[in-house]
Amino acid sequence: ALGAFEIDGGMTYLENEPLENVRRLPLYREHYVFVARRDHVEAMRETITWREAAAHRLCLLSEDMQNRRIINNLAASIGVTIKPEIVSNSFLGICSHLRHGEWASIVPHTFFYVFGGAPDLVAIELVEPVHSQSIGLVLSDRDPPSPMAGALIGSIGDTDIEADLAAVANPI
Repeated sequence: ALGAFEIDGGMTYLENEPLENVRRLPLYREHYVFVARRDHVEAMRETITWREAAAHRLCLLSEDMQNRRIINNLAASIGVTIKPEIVSNSFLGICSHLRHGEWASIVPHTFFYVFGGAPDLVAIELVEPVHSQSIGLVLSDRDPPSPMAGALIGSIGDTDIEADLAAVANPI
């Protein structure tokens, strides 16, 4: 859409799939957590391995979503295949299944920031491997930038999204 002049900017993964002819402005690093209800068998743990997480009844994003492709690639890197029982094309759908069912999920750590804490859910850090990647703004590589792209750049000036995310009450 940037190349077709349909949008002036977007927010995406900066290190995962090829990005051409764009300016990249990193905003924060995303990492992944295993999320389940507070009564889940794993709820009291501080960490869980990817291999252990994959063995649970999972609800994940569909494979057309970049986040899911990242999860699949991470699991494959350690010889694990992720086989969710439920797939959704939205985190809202995943949140609903987590809150009202017996499923768990693997989501970005920002999940709780978006869903207001979700006190009935817990997040457990995923390890073996620990993985993070950069999320940021992408803008057409034009000079001068469009007025809207300039406004986007200006809007993130002194913003420390990493610190803002860290300040959110951690549900762990």
